[in-house]
Amino acid sequence: MTAPTPAVPVSTILLVDDDAATLAVFQRALEHEPAMRVATALDGAEALAVARRIRPDVIVSDYNMPGMNGFELCRQVREDPELRDCIFVVLSGFTDTALKVEGLNLGVDEYLTKPIELPELLARVRASLRLKRLQDQLRHDRDAMAHLHQQLGRSFDQLLELLIHLVDLGLPGAAERGKRLASLARRIAERFEVPVELVHDLELAAQLHEIGKVVDAAHQHSGAPAYPDWHYAVVSTALLEAVERLKGAGEIIGGVYENWDGTGQPSHFVSGQIPLRSRILRVAIDFYRLLDGGTALRKKPAEVIEQLAGHAGTWYDPVALRHLESVVLDRPREEWHSTRAEIAVDRLAVGMVLARDLCTSSGVKLLASGATISESMLAVIQRRHLADPIVDGVWISLR
Repeated sequence: MTAPTPAVPVSTILLVDDDAATLAVFQRALEHEPAMRVATALDGAEALAVARRIRPDVIVSDYNMPGMNGFELCRQVREDPELRDCIFVVLSGFTDTALKVEGLNLGVDEYLTKPIELPELLARVRASLRLKRLQDQLRHDRDAMAHLHQQLGRSFDQLLELLIHLVDLGLPGAAERGKRLASLARRIAERFEVPVELVHDLELAAQLHEIGKVVDAAHQHSGAPAYPDWHYAVVSTALLEAVERLKGAGEIIGGVYENWDGTGQPSHFVSGQIPLRSRILRVAIDFYRLLDGGTALRKKPAEVIEQLAGHAGTWYDPVALRHLESVVLDRPREEWHSTRAEIAVDRLAVGMVLARDLCTSSGVKLLASGATISESMLAVIQRRHLADPIVDGVWISLR
C-alpha cells in the first residue's frame, strides 16, 4: 500500500500595488503555485486591513503609492505584534542607496527592482517563504528552549528546597539560620559592589554551608570528638561541586575558613588569595555564631563586632569587617562609601589595600580585592601597566 503524500503547507501572500492591471498579472502568476494563497490590496490602508485579517507570511508592496507608500506600510506592519514577523518585500524603481538603507532600517527584508519578470518574482517569493519557514522554526525552537529552561529552573528550585529541608531536618533551625545569613551576606556584598549575578551563589552558599555537618552526623552520634568547622566546609564543597549549578556555592564555602594571615584551612591562602565572597561569608557566619552563642548574658551586635575586630588582619579581611559593621549598625551609605578612593596607577604605594579587584584593560586579574600592596606586587603592577594598561584607575581602602 502506497504511503499518503504529506500535505504541502499553504502560505499566504499579500500583493499591494495601486496599479490594478499589474496587481492582476502578479496575482495570476503566483496563484499557479498550489501552495500559495494570494490576496491583494490597492493601497496601504487597505493592505493593513487585509493583513490584519489574513496574517500573511509575505507582503510584496509597491513603493510609490498614494497616501501611504511602501515604507510607511512596512513601518506600521512592524509595529503590529500580530504582523511584525512576516517577510516584507518592496517593489521599487529607485537605486538610491540612502533610500534603500532607510527601508532596511524600517524593517524591509528584500527589494525587487521594477520592471520585474514574473519568473524572478516567483523565485523571490519562494525564497521569502523559505526564509519565513526558517524564522518560524527558529522562533518555535527558541520558545521550546525557554520553556525547557523554565522547567529546569523549577526543577533546580525544587532540588534546592529539598536540600535545605534535609539540612534543617539534620540540624533543626538550619533553614532559618541560612535565610538570615544569606540576607546579611548579600548586604555586605552590596558594600563591595559585588556584581548581582555573583551574589546568587553567595546566597546559596549561606543557605547550604552546614550540609557537610549533616553528612557527618553519624560521626557525631558515635561519641567521637567533633571535627573542626573547616572539615565540614570541605565536605560541603565536595557535595555541592557535584551539581553544576551549585559549584559556585561550593567554591565559596571551600574558602570560608581560610584566615587572612594564612593560618586557616584547608589551603592556607593569604589575604587576596581568599575569594572575596568567602571572606564575606566568613564574617557573617562568625557574627551570628557569636551573637547566638547561647551565653546567659546575650551580647549586643556592637559588642560582637568589637570582638571580631580583635582578629582583623589575622582571621578576617579588615574591609569585610568594616562593611559588616556598617550593615549591622545601619551606618549611612555615604559613610561606608567614603572608605574607598580611586587613584591612578602611578600613585600606588606599598601598604595600600585594594578595595576592588585590580584588572588590566584586557581583563587580566592581577590582584583580588583586599590584597595589601607589597614591593614585589607594586613592581609587577607597574610592569604590567606598561604592556597592558590599567585604564580605569585603582580603588583602594582609606581605612
